[in-house]
Amino acid sequence: MTMRIADCGMWSARWCARVCLVAAFFVVPWLPAAEPPKFELETLRGHVVYLADALHKQFGIRSVPEAKQRTLALQAADGKLVPLVEDVRGRAFRADERFRKPEVELLVRRYAGSPAVQVIRVFEIVEGGKYELDYWCDICAIAMYELKPCECCQQEIELRRRKVDETQPQCFLRP
Repeated sequence: MTMRIADCGMWSARWCARVCLVAAFFVVPWLPAAEPPKFELETLRGHVVYLADALHKQFGIRSVPEAKQRTLALQAADGKLVPLVEDVRGRAFRADERFRKPEVELLVRRYAGSPAVQVIRVFEIVEGGKYELDYWCDICAIAMYELKPCECCQQEIELRRRKVDETQPQCFLRP
C-alpha cells in the first residue's frame, strides 16, 4: 500500500505554517513595544576618582593590582562613592586626566536597582562659575564627548569649556 502526502497531513501542516507566518507578519507591528528602562535625572558634585584608590584611602580596602584603574567613581565631599558607567561620556574621565582634576558637577541618569550612574553632562566647578566640558572640532564644528580624532574629518579635537549662564533655564532632557 502506498501512502500519499495528503494522507499523512503534510499539506495541512504546511498550510498552517504559512497562515501563522502571515499572521505574525501583520500582528507583530501592533504589539506594544518593550518600554525603555525607567531612570531619574540627578545632579551630583565631587571629584572623579578610581574606585580602588578611593576604597583604599577611605576604608583601607586593598584591591588587586589589575583592578587599580578599572572602575571610575564620583567621590562627593562627604566621601560617598558613586560608580560611573563607562560609556562614551564616562570614558572621557579615563582618557583625559583634565576631567579628573577639577571639582565637577555631573548630570546623570540613575536607573532603579543600579548603583552606577550614567553621565549625561559634565560641568567644571570653579570659583568664577560653572563651565560645561566637552570636546570640539574647529574644522567640522561638532561637539564630541571623548578625546580621540574627530569622527568626521579625523583631525585633532580640543577640550572646550563653555561658561554656563545660571540665570537661564537649562534643558537637560537631551544630552
